Amino acid sequence: MQKKSNTISITKNKAWSLILNAKSLYESSSNTKKTITIKDGTFSLTYSFQKEEIIKNNFRLNEEVQELFNIFLPIILNKKDGPYLIGHLAQSLDGFIATKLGESKYISCKKNIEHIHRIRAIADIILVGKKTITFDDPCLTTRLVKGDNPMRIILDPRNKLKGTEKIFKHRDKNSFRVIGINKRNYDENVFKLPVSNNTFKIKDLISLFKKLKKNIVFIEGGGYTISEFYKGNHLDRLHICLSPTIIGKGKNSFLITGKKSIKDFENHDTRYYMMGKDILCDMNLVTSGRIKYK
Repeated sequence: MQKKSNTISITKNKAWSLILNAKSLYESSSNTKKTITIKDGTFSLTYSFQKEEIIKNNFRLNEEVQELFNIFLPIILNKKDGPYLIGHLAQSLDGFIATKLGESKYISCKKNIEHIHRIRAIADIILVGKKTITFDDPCLTTRLVKGDNPMRIILDPRNKLKGTEKIFKHRDKNSFRVIGINKRNYDENVFKLPVSNNTFKIKDLISLFKKLKKNIVFIEGGGYTISEFYKGNHLDRLHICLSPTIIGKGKNSFLITGKKSIKDFENHDTRYYMMGKDILCDMNLVTSGRIKYK
């Protein structure tokens, strides 16, 4: 028989408020606790770090709310000593993130767009490459969901962006560029790092995240940028949204060297969620054994 304390209904919006509260509470609490209790008004839950799941709550968990907690609480309440890196790609069934001309709006459905905005809302940094800005000219804000806009960083090694793109026009002035160390740019919101073959070293970018004291880094695109983090075993989590469409020819989602044999392929620890007409593959690259925390 269900306990009386668990007969309270909770809405998706209220569940999201609990998730945002989890982020603010965890950032100010000790990292040695085995559990953490999150509250929002009359609603409360207790989360186990070891089990990576809710072990106690005073409300009913419907499927939609349970999925929200399953997806976002392990990201927020991670135990990593350093920046937690999550990537996201939306791709067609045949593995393309854009057409040959670079058009990518919108491969995924509205629910996945909302999902992207939720990741932005729990992130401390959104990281994208220059081509994402050039082709899509995104705002990279959390306008579809409740939550603060995080810091936005664009990788622009050759200093080619004009500064007139949408991302630089936001009133919060929280958009930054990383350019080559030898490039001239006197804007305040510019970081400079060494460049090799028109590419920044991942270790230098991670050092920058640490210097900025940012905990959750959302690598939103594009395919090349995410592939570089994936190849170096730096991603902690990867979300791939599969859209039921066939493009035929286009820009590949991953730009990595293929395995020589099927026996060398990696099977990742993955959970699957229906997201409108799409399928979200939530890949935990830590429990997959791909990366190991010290």
